[in-house]
Amino acid sequence: MDYSEIMAENGRKGGFAKAEKYKPLIREVVRLFVTRPRMTQQEIALKVGVSQGFVCEHTKSPFTKLQRYERLIKDIVGDLTDEEVDKILFKARMEEKLLTHQDDINTIKNHKRSKI
Repeated sequence: MDYSEIMAENGRKGGFAKAEKYKPLIREVVRLFVTRPRMTQQEIALKVGVSQGFVCEHTKSPFTKLQRYERLIKDIVGDLTDEEVDKILFKARMEEKLLTHQDDINTIKNHKRSKI
């Protein structure tokens, strides 16, 4: 038994006893943060009845942020059709080709400048 458990048994508001009252608030903050990616931290804080700092503290995990961003992308993009995926792949291939030839273009430009 550690110190926090002993203090909780003695009726002191610390450690585990104090943390229990915040668990539902933390759950609600994280739930809103992930499921409603367009809500700001301030809006979440007002809805749950906590401070914006409380929201920030419990949503700063990279995993939590990743879940929020994935949800936001799904909201914006939705499901892509096969045609849209083909367009994305085509543009990516074209950009890749452009970047591979960019060095050749720069070499030609520099060569022309040096002769002038």
